[in-house]
Amino acid sequence: MLRNYITIALRNLRKNQAYALINITGLGLGVGCALLLFALVRYHFQTDRHHARFDRIYRITTLFNLPDGAFHTPGVPMVFGKTLRTDYPDIEQVAMLDEWEDPMVAVAAGGQVDRKFKDSHTKGAFVEPAYFNLFDYTWLSGGPADLNQPGTVVLEAKLAKRYFGTTNAVGKTLKLDARYPVRVVGVFADYRDNTDFGYTIMPSWASWEGMHGQKMLDDFNNINSSTLCFVLLNNRFTAANWAQQMLTFVKKHKNAEGAAVTRWSMQPLADVHFSTEHGGVSRGLLASLFAIGLLLIGTACINFVNLATAQALNRSREVGVRKVLGSTRGQLFSQFLGETTVIVLLATAAGLLIFSYGLQLTQTYLHGAFRFTFYFEPALIAWLGLILLGVVLLAGLYPALVLAGFKPVVALAGKITSRQAGGFAVRRGLVVAQFAISQVLVIGLVVVSSQLAYVRNKDLGFIRHAILTVRLPFVPQQDLTKMRTFKQLAQALPNVQKFSYSMSGAPQSGWESNTQIQYDTRAEEEKWQVQQARFDADYVDLYGLKLVAGRNMQPSDTAREALVNETFVRKIGAKSPADVLGKFIHQDSSRRNYEIVGVMKDYNQLSLKQEIKPLFITTRAANYYAANIQVQTGNFQQVISQLGALYNRVYPDSYFDSRFVDDEIEERYQEEQTMGKLVNFFAAVALLIGCMGLYGLVLFMVSQKTKEIGVRKVLGASMGSILWLFGREFSRLIAIAFVLAVPVAWWVMRGWLQTFEYKINLGPGVFALALLATVIVAALTVSFQSIRAALMNPVKSLRSE
Repeated sequence: MLRNYITIALRNLRKNQAYALINITGLGLGVGCALLLFALVRYHFQTDRHHARFDRIYRITTLFNLPDGAFHTPGVPMVFGKTLRTDYPDIEQVAMLDEWEDPMVAVAAGGQVDRKFKDSHTKGAFVEPAYFNLFDYTWLSGGPADLNQPGTVVLEAKLAKRYFGTTNAVGKTLKLDARYPVRVVGVFADYRDNTDFGYTIMPSWASWEGMHGQKMLDDFNNINSSTLCFVLLNNRFTAANWAQQMLTFVKKHKNAEGAAVTRWSMQPLADVHFSTEHGGVSRGLLASLFAIGLLLIGTACINFVNLATAQALNRSREVGVRKVLGSTRGQLFSQFLGETTVIVLLATAAGLLIFSYGLQLTQTYLHGAFRFTFYFEPALIAWLGLILLGVVLLAGLYPALVLAGFKPVVALAGKITSRQAGGFAVRRGLVVAQFAISQVLVIGLVVVSSQLAYVRNKDLGFIRHAILTVRLPFVPQQDLTKMRTFKQLAQALPNVQKFSYSMSGAPQSGWESNTQIQYDTRAEEEKWQVQQARFDADYVDLYGLKLVAGRNMQPSDTAREALVNETFVRKIGAKSPADVLGKFIHQDSSRRNYEIVGVMKDYNQLSLKQEIKPLFITTRAANYYAANIQVQTGNFQQVISQLGALYNRVYPDSYFDSRFVDDEIEERYQEEQTMGKLVNFFAAVALLIGCMGLYGLVLFMVSQKTKEIGVRKVLGASMGSILWLFGREFSRLIAIAFVLAVPVAWWVMRGWLQTFEYKINLGPGVFALALLATVIVAALTVSFQSIRAALMNPVKSLRSE
């Protein structure tokens, strides 16, 4: 019996190739893309769950409750871990970590110039040995036992091979930042699991002072977002215990003013990846991707139901003959459901091919958004089985019931009506549902694309094109002589137009420093925080920043004068920008006083997700870590090569690293660009699946209206009126789908746009553009078969009837 079902199923597929191709392709696209989305969602929810103590690991986070709003950071004071161990000995493990941005390493080359290594894939951190008591690593040689000593480091295997040609690198020496020698004490296996802490080079915590050339800050008021603290809890000390005792800890180690504004919380490792206030991934975004996966499968199943019920008329006589020969309704139901299963299995095979190819595209176009390493896990196989079962039931149950329910006498007489074959009203409803789903995604496509275009084209208040930033050596105090030499040599190049030094590079570089200040003669510090930046007097001109009052700072290597922005003026309560000129900013942390000499027009120092904050700028050459160089448009590679050669002459122990400012700004919106690419792709897939179903439905309508078209043409109907016969039907369905899709899309995209402080207007034009795109695609789909039907010879069509 089963063999007979499969034989008949394959015969029907060969007989109705267009029907089979549309169904297999549509279901394959739905299954393949859904698997890709489910894999992406699973990747994020599995992040760092491979650690054996996953459920007992917590990260300490800091919350400032300021009068002008809450400020979150994952950073803690450097002294935090030592103090926590002393005050709470019942905590099983405490591990401090300080992330090392852009690590550069030099390795001796046998009497020749040291080989220098630096790339964006290398991620570093200074760690305490206890870090490896929390997080699991596989050691190939050595281990973290000696990591309590200064001048020691552990490496990932791929780095050991790159630096020394072997993973047996214990005892070998390398130089951090080409100047601080450290000894390799351990090599661990390359990371294969999903993690937010994939550090590939980890010097000891005790090496921090030697590397930075300064003592660790023993100050609870100094907090850096790159300094992290992890704890391992047990039954003796739980997160609930900490919640009860946290305020006591705060009051003990903060001054009276700080005690009122700072809170330290224990965040479970399970929540770290989804902590959006600390740069994590939004659970809402992942839920949306999961929903898109389900919707894609749903649209593919709708296609199948539409086409299967449409085909029912062509198979009515077959059903009649089988029933006359003794087939029961149950047997016919099993046969048609079996045919669906065959189609679904073929579609799944196609879907797996699409999935595999999609993984490669994902790595290429999403810049390694996730690594898929679980092909043969039982969970994935079970999930794939669940998808298969769900698709078979969703796509096959209703058509099988319709076909098996035909009455034999009516079926043999060929008098099965469209209503009996599943009902055209049902198919209309399914088409409406399908295009409602597609239009939600198309509206999302328009909104995301428009917002990203807005971000790229918005006037940020500064020049960002044809400007390079070059990183200077990360040392406690810059060599001012070398800085002057590099500037003079660079400015002598014909393609270099302007040159400036700054602490963090360009505006929107991702670096942010907040502090509290005391304004002029006021007795107390302001209750709100101020952003601070440091750059030289040439910075204003190079980036085209505008002054609304006063003048620019005088050239100086030390901090004397200050510029503020318009937001600072408003926040301080001054009536006009001129009112703050000549006033002083007092900063206790540096014990300096800065005279305000100019007010700058507001510009976006941070990304467009954040509002413009009060800002003050001053000079301090010893703390400049970036050169900003405006170059002539043209042969960029030539000038970069020339600058690199000059840099290596001045800083032979460092590594030349240059980036264009507009590329840096683009990176600030990496998550949004990833979302945009995903939405664009899956909206196109949903439209494609919908149009395939529409095409199949038009084929069915043409076959059913052949006689009607012939009669209309004989009676003088024009080609346009016959085309409208088809267009009217689908225009109505698309309009209904649009009405249903708009409120859903508006609600979803409005929520997404709320993450931006500066955003597009979600007005009627956005929805009209989405509708126009859908109508054009649908019209192109319907037009081919409609025009073919309209051009048919009426004599032939009437004779065939």
